[in-house]
Amino acid sequence: MNPITLELLRFTVDKSFSLVAPAFANLRQTVKAAGVKEQYYGLTDDNMKQLLWVIEWPQKIHLPELLDESSKFRQQVNTLDVNSKPISWLVPFRFAEEVRPALAAPVCEFAHIVLKETSRPGPISESLHKTFTDCYYAAGFTGGNWGIATNSNDSVCIYVLGWESREHHSEFSKSALFHVEIDKLEPHYAPGSMGLFSKLTQELS
Repeated sequence: MNPITLELLRFTVDKSFSLVAPAFANLRQTVKAAGVKEQYYGLTDDNMKQLLWVIEWPQKIHLPELLDESSKFRQQVNTLDVNSKPISWLVPFRFAEEVRPALAAPVCEFAHIVLKETSRPGPISESLHKTFTDCYYAAGFTGGNWGIATNSNDSVCIYVLGWESREHHSEFSKSALFHVEIDKLEPHYAPGSMGLFSKLTQELS
């Protein structure tokens, strides 16, 4: 088992942006050459000016030239965003297979729970985890996992969830089981808590 750090990058792109843009393809090729085996990308379902790029960085590889914010690579990544300020969250997982059932699903959801400054993950850890495991009782759920972004000061929880369709998620979100833990967590929500949905393209190397 090879641990990974999943980087979830979110860009606001120009209306003329194309997923086959050479500049974006070159960046993905740079990531491949560095030893990344899996990456995913796609526009969000609800906002076609929002691009998601998921990179599974091997934790055993130290890549300051790609991860440091001042690096040439990061400067090139920033140019994909109309404001040159993409949002990046780094979430460790034990191995790629933990999240592949979600990333390769017909619909991948990235649920963000952003905690208030007065809330910490520890006291609500049971609810944070159970709101994920309850998904296994939902029709159309394909798997996934969740974690706390290491670059968020323990304030951002990222859930990577796979669904057969948006309709399956919608039906589950109306259920009593869905609200058991969500109702406990909502008082801890800060602005930025949301769900992003996309049909991602998988790129392997």
